[in-house]
Amino acid sequence: MSLMEVIRPVTRRSPFALAALVWLAGCRTPPHEPTLAPAPPQAHRAKPPAPAPDPDLHRAPRTRLLAIDWTKVALTQEADALALWERIAPTGADWDDKLLEVPAAVAHPLAIALLRGGNFTCTKQSTADCAPPIYDVAPPAEAAGLADPCLRRLLALWSIDQLDDDDLPSVKAALLTIAALPPPESQLVEAALRTIPRDDQDTRLELLAAAWRAGQHELVDSSVGGLDEAHLIDAVRRHHIAGALEILSAEAQRGTYLAAITDEALPPRARATAITELAALPSSEPRPAPDLQAALIVAAKSRSCDVAASAARVLDQRGDHRWVPRRPRTASVPQLMHAMCVLASYEALQHGDEPSLLASYLPARGLERITILYDPTSEDDRDGDGDPHTTHTAELVARGDAVLPELEDLVRAMQHCTGAICVSEEHEFRFVWARSGGQLLLGRIEVADRPPCTIPTP
Repeated sequence: MSLMEVIRPVTRRSPFALAALVWLAGCRTPPHEPTLAPAPPQAHRAKPPAPAPDPDLHRAPRTRLLAIDWTKVALTQEADALALWERIAPTGADWDDKLLEVPAAVAHPLAIALLRGGNFTCTKQSTADCAPPIYDVAPPAEAAGLADPCLRRLLALWSIDQLDDDDLPSVKAALLTIAALPPPESQLVEAALRTIPRDDQDTRLELLAAAWRAGQHELVDSSVGGLDEAHLIDAVRRHHIAGALEILSAEAQRGTYLAAITDEALPPRARATAITELAALPSSEPRPAPDLQAALIVAAKSRSCDVAASAARVLDQRGDHRWVPRRPRTASVPQLMHAMCVLASYEALQHGDEPSLLASYLPARGLERITILYDPTSEDDRDGDGDPHTTHTAELVARGDAVLPELEDLVRAMQHCTGAICVSEEHEFRFVWARSGGQLLLGRIEVADRPPCTIPTP
């Protein structure tokens, strides 16, 4: 029954009854919300660990290595600085950590004392057969002490960084000693050169000259660009530095270039370049100018095969054919070998369609050419020479058809001759001279592959 069906009859009877019903309707219990199941308890989540402190931002205090009260250190003499080096006692394992504790005021006299003490030659090149070239300086052993040159060179690098311009007079001799260190050392030499102010051209050239004499040619050639023109000329004429000549102009510095052509102390490559550049200058005359002609004639007699060949080539092209390589009238094998060396360098300058000049060195029967090939994998002694890795072939080449074998490599090999045997990295060339018709002529050339170097395992 609805509420209205109850109200209608009641209202007809009494208004008081109606009020009571309205009151009862207001007191009705509201409908209940649906009962929800209780939520299961959440699983306990472990808190992520706190991130580790950044080692670059939170560095642990460094343990001090030196028990030295720097406030009581007084370095009034060099002997005091040397004694302090003994107290510091750097080793290959801790030298850089110990030097971090040295105050700047103390570092300065320490640096000067160490540089003046020298002994920085750490690694030397070996001249033994099959010894590979050394390009890097060995690091010091961990136990290396103050007397070890490999440790001292590292201390010298640190010391150079402590220098001021005012220190140069007191350490100049030490820097010259460093500049004279031979390869493979280059880092320390370069550091010494950097200490010289750019405007101190005399001292800079002095160090460059010392480094050049020590064999630091690549380093010096790349460093001469800081010299002014006057010092570049001095570098060429007095110190024979090839890189300085390359910076100068053949047209503007003709005198320096002419002197370079006849300078036997200058590297052959630089002298040959000077010849080429002077010959290439514009000229209205078919023959070289008298000063160049005179210099070329001197150069054509040079001990350097490359220089002699370059000079002879220019003279020949300008109409003077007297210096074209020909067999000398001599029975001296050393003279014949030098002439052969010039011939090889000369023919390397010829064009492909030009004939070889070798015929004047050969007997009428021609040239016997022996080729010895090397095969490291061969196991058959096919030619019966007792070595399964080598194969000999022989041929007799007519005099008019003979040419120098392996010409480019022969030019390199003829810079390294002992008697009549010349060697390169790839080949060994053996020249056999024999008397024929009362003359000493080239009867045979042997060209042998050089086997790869084998270094015994220790």
